[in-house]
Amino acid sequence: MKKAIILVLMVLAAFAFVFAADEPPVVYDDINFAFQPTLARYDAMGQSGIALPTRLDSFFTNPANLGVKRGFAVSVPSFSFTMYNIQPMVSDPDAMENFNALIAGDSDAAVPFATKYLENLGSGRNMISKIDIGVALKLGVIGAGTNVQIKLHTLNEGTSVASQNVIPEVNVAQTVGLGLKIIDTDVFSFSAGASISAVYKAYFKGIGGSKILDLIGGDSDPDKVLLWDTPVMGGYAIPFNLGITFGLFEDQLTLSATANNLNGKFYMKSYTGAGYLVNSYFEGTIEVPDDAPVARDSVDFEVETPWTLNFGAAFAPKMNAIQPVITADLIDMFELIKSFNQESFRASDLLLHLNLGAELGLFQIVKARVGVNRGFLSVGAGVWLPFAELDASYGWQEFGEELGDHPVDSFTVKFSIGYDK
Repeated sequence: MKKAIILVLMVLAAFAFVFAADEPPVVYDDINFAFQPTLARYDAMGQSGIALPTRLDSFFTNPANLGVKRGFAVSVPSFSFTMYNIQPMVSDPDAMENFNALIAGDSDAAVPFATKYLENLGSGRNMISKIDIGVALKLGVIGAGTNVQIKLHTLNEGTSVASQNVIPEVNVAQTVGLGLKIIDTDVFSFSAGASISAVYKAYFKGIGGSKILDLIGGDSDPDKVLLWDTPVMGGYAIPFNLGITFGLFEDQLTLSATANNLNGKFYMKSYTGAGYLVNSYFEGTIEVPDDAPVARDSVDFEVETPWTLNFGAAFAPKMNAIQPVITADLIDMFELIKSFNQESFRASDLLLHLNLGAELGLFQIVKARVGVNRGFLSVGAGVWLPFAELDASYGWQEFGEELGDHPVDSFTVKFSIGYDK
């Protein structure tokens, strides 16, 4: 268990080093270059809610929400953890036996458990876990947030653990948003907003499944593998979002449109190892071991990320004891419009762009949530504590090329300290 913890800590610490790596660039299709913080409430409600102005983190998806609901909110900090592929592990008796042994303190069970986990990931692309640490502030019509996000992807072009590759990824993002309510009457309101982010993204070249098991078992040196032996790709983008929201009946019914991830081009470089990257910026910071590979020149490359056009509606009637919410979003409509122009549009395609969600709150203390994302069910709950909030979600999402190819389940828990009512 101790070795597994050391490995996780090394990955978490990697964001301090991951500005680059050296070797021909590797661009993985399973890495989503468009950055978004972990939003447990959003995920539980079928990844819908761009027209819902409540909650501090709503401006990340629609900056116009800052104008709809002005006020003060702060989160210092928030911490979320997402674990993927829970159902295959729970249904595997051997995996659960090893897991229970780990919980009981048997460190020898770490490698067998990791082996079973990698086996159950199957072929193609997948995810292991995601960690997101952030701080956020809403002050009147201005919002700001900083996030550090670490992901562990997998890519298996074969069928065995040996062909499985684990790809650590790190994102560091600073977002600033402004929203203004331009028209404000009891019957109708109109708000507009914009946000801009500075995002640095870095990811390692895939680390083979056998090497991962060696790291967990203590047969390999994590410092050497992560700092010197594994190339890293890193770079930045400055995307921005635009949003508008129409409010009816004192903003109990809201209709929104957003253009997200505009100017989302990443300017990337590749480096031989994360240690070489640190030394390229701060010469002599890390001593290069004698057996480290010789550093090669960095390779510049660019990654274009598409922008998305989204529409949303939300109904949140103002009630005292019980607070119901219903949301519906049409996601990535630009792609659907292109298919319509190419005469490849089918009416059923609209359902693949439709996300639905509902929330039922009791005295703004306990909330239950349910949603549908591209046909996949999600559920969740939230609890408001004095100066703290706890949210959880569980649902499925597609990792295959076509809907139904490779659905993966995930569980997210998010804890925030602050004030957000």
